[in-house]
Amino acid sequence: MEVGSLMLPLERSLISPLATLEEAYTMLLDARLTCLVLDEHPRGRIVRMRSILDHLAGAVLHGLRADPSRPVATLAEHVEVVPQSSPIEVAAKALWRRPSRAVLVSDPEGAVIGLVGWPQLNRFFDEILDIEGASRIEFHLGDTPGQMARALQAVGDAGANVRATYLTHPREGQRTGTVYVPEESAAAAREGLRKEGFALV
Repeated sequence: MEVGSLMLPLERSLISPLATLEEAYTMLLDARLTCLVLDEHPRGRIVRMRSILDHLAGAVLHGLRADPSRPVATLAEHVEVVPQSSPIEVAAKALWRRPSRAVLVSDPEGAVIGLVGWPQLNRFFDEILDIEGASRIEFHLGDTPGQMARALQAVGDAGANVRATYLTHPREGQRTGTVYVPEESAAAAREGLRKEGFALV
């Protein structure tokens, strides 16, 4: 599968660098996105929902006044650009190297035409695992031996049958685990993971 078949088209992910954090947050929330592409030339920067939330929450935690009118360009980050004809595994490796971000997608002339982030990558995993009628549950776990086994045990003890699972590469001592369980047992599986101290994504 090629990157271009999974990417979020530019018209759905583009925002002005002069847009405020409030405007970007609202757009991300309404569209259920994690990243937006800034309308700059050449395009090569994104703004992340996580960066916006970190900035606003960080200000409050430090006794400062949050500034939702701040331009999103001040929180923008440069990211990798991959050709639309690249295998999706290329985008996956880039995302695992830089968690919570995205990669931009270019056409044969090198112009940016979209982005691939975790929502799009998760669709790819859903397809290659051929999971139907299952719920995906994501959670954080420490990068130490036995953590994934403990999580799977918690899901099993909750009465949920794991149909598939995968684990990201470590970053700063932490990984993200994913399990697919039947929809009817997803609530019990989530509760089982919480009881064992796993933070759900």
